[in-house]
Amino acid sequence: MKIVAKSIDVIATFSDNKKPIPYKFKFFQDSGDKIEVYVDKIVTVEESKLAGIDTLIYTCESKVLDESRLYQLKYVIGQYRWELYKI
Repeated sequence: MKIVAKSIDVIATFSDNKKPIPYKFKFFQDSGDKIEVYVDKIVTVEESKLAGIDTLIYTCESKVLDESRLYQLKYVIGQYRWELYKI
């Protein structure tokens, strides 16, 4: 996986433990095309502290452009912000 760190729009649900669960997200490719991806499977969720910032890193698997891909979504807790971290 390659680090891309792009800001994304996410639709998420919340469970009893108050952690957001990503459902689908949208991002723009470098060419300007908008890609919409449904999160098919969440493989792992890791709590991390990067440079003193609390984050949740979701390793997920989905079909992206008709190809099964593994990627990571990062949720920055204090800023309520999502990133496509690695793909």
